[in-house]
Amino acid sequence: MIRPFCALLLCLLVLPAQAASLTASVDRSRLSISETVELTIESDDPTQFGKPDLSPLEPLFEVLGTRQLNRITTRDGQTSATTRWIITLQPRHSGYVVIPPLQLGELATQPITLQVLEASPDAPIQVAPVFIDASLDQDSVYVQAQAILTLRIYHSVSLFDDSSLSPLQIADARVEQLGQARTYEKDIGGVRHGVIEVRFAIYPQRSGQLRIPALLFSATTVEPGRAGDFQPFGPRPGKLVRVRSPEIPLTVKAKPASYPADVPWLPARALSLNESWTPEPTQVQVGDSLTRHLLLKVDGLSSAQLPPIPATKVDGLRRYPDQPKLANQTSERGLIGSREESEALVPERSGRFELPEVEVLWWNTREDRLERAFLPARSLEVEDNPELAEESAAPVTAA
Repeated sequence: MIRPFCALLLCLLVLPAQAASLTASVDRSRLSISETVELTIESDDPTQFGKPDLSPLEPLFEVLGTRQLNRITTRDGQTSATTRWIITLQPRHSGYVVIPPLQLGELATQPITLQVLEASPDAPIQVAPVFIDASLDQDSVYVQAQAILTLRIYHSVSLFDDSSLSPLQIADARVEQLGQARTYEKDIGGVRHGVIEVRFAIYPQRSGQLRIPALLFSATTVEPGRAGDFQPFGPRPGKLVRVRSPEIPLTVKAKPASYPADVPWLPARALSLNESWTPEPTQVQVGDSLTRHLLLKVDGLSSAQLPPIPATKVDGLRRYPDQPKLANQTSERGLIGSREESEALVPERSGRFELPEVEVLWWNTREDRLERAFLPARSLEVEDNPELAEESAAPVTAA
């Protein structure tokens, strides 16, 4: 025991000096009062051998468990050490609850706000040791709009790590899984259950009635008192369990008749259109290169569904477009897709250039109405370039 400790201590002493930090994060920010949340505190200070003071959590949370992970990594000749504390919390109150700053030495974490919902009074109490629940965030959506399917597998018994869930495949819809599966705990009828939560974004491709198929979850339960009898090359001392989620109907509405027929169909919760310039077009001369960045960000659609942004076409401005940058971001409400297009604009003459307005039409699914996002038209003043004038005025020597 002494040799490994001395080796670890020696390794910590030779770490390079750097500014220490203490950060906090949670695996989710929205939960029920009967569920748990995992708080992760991470320190990169190798001189700290204590643990964070968790007493500020007591008035707002019940601390159900704490585990510590130490890690030392070497990259490009630099050695770094990190320590993580993973704390399982259950809120005592509903509403917006703030995880207060936690202290470790002279460092403190930032506060984190959680939304804690009241437990559903009519939720049925399940008695099966393993069961599955499926729900949609809405009963009807527009065609190509986003619907969120949430699957929760509850288990009051321990499971081996061989669990599996059948893939979600729908013939008339695009399906994207939203991040990795999340695990937490929930109290149901006085019995603590482990929960495995998986979320999918579903985009129906035709109107009408769509059925979300049942998914099969398979796992091997750990029999009480037999966990230590497991043989790595023999049969597992447990019971195979298979449960199916319910089929769920989803009504898919057609594109509204009031939506313009000659523009791309964009059903979304929110949409923003922004621009930036490199450099700023304040003092522009002939031959200068200006890069215009246009960013389209849509809440409720993936980046693959976003159409090209209208290009800048002005006589006297040479245009050199770049490849668009597509990105997706996962939030509590689903996917947020973005499309960024950049174009270099080079004026060929002096004078005033009128850049037209950039417009994107979209359908607000929350307000159920047509909306318009736009960048206003702007003028670009271009001056003569003295260097180019000198080059054109230079005498040409005859051969």
